[in-house]
Amino acid sequence: MNRRSQLGTGLAVLAVVLFAVPAFFPVQPMLIHDTEETAPAPAEELRQQGYEIVAYENLSERGQELYVTTLENDGEYRVAVGEGAPDFGYPTDGEVRAMYDNGTEPGIVIERPEDASSLPPSDERFYGYPSDEEGLNESQVEQRRQQIERYDAMSTRTAEPPLGATPQLIRLASVLLAVLSLGVGGYLLSSK
Repeated sequence: MNRRSQLGTGLAVLAVVLFAVPAFFPVQPMLIHDTEETAPAPAEELRQQGYEIVAYENLSERGQELYVTTLENDGEYRVAVGEGAPDFGYPTDGEVRAMYDNGTEPGIVIERPEDASSLPPSDERFYGYPSDEEGLNESQVEQRRQQIERYDAMSTRTAEPPLGATPQLIRLASVLLAVLSLGVGGYLLSSK
């Protein structure tokens, strides 16, 4: 057996091993915390719409830590399963769809403290609620804006990590190297 055949066989065997790597290292779901959703109404209306409202002070230490970290990370933060907070439910994508179909809102609304200077800014956006037709003056609109920003919506769910996440990239790189090894190995074995 010449050197070319040995190298081709070695690359073909390496390709088989690399194709098997994703099977031995499956991608685990992650717990996602997202504060980019907006709670566009005062607390009374939010309760009527079915939102669960929890005061920041009533969250567990881990719940507070995850909320603050989510705000510091531009409104989205992911942790491994088992590292979430007991305050939050983590429905799967199917359960979230079922919640929307039933008319309930997934996630919770966190009531920030009156003096939230120790917390990062809320992700709530004030889109001019209430409408201009209500005839409120500037101070009333500002008061409503502060009231809306005090209630920060946070959705939580269990989902697969995005394609750019490290576990996904490892799997992708393994498959790409396997295809390359198989192609080069096959070429070396078939050509003389």
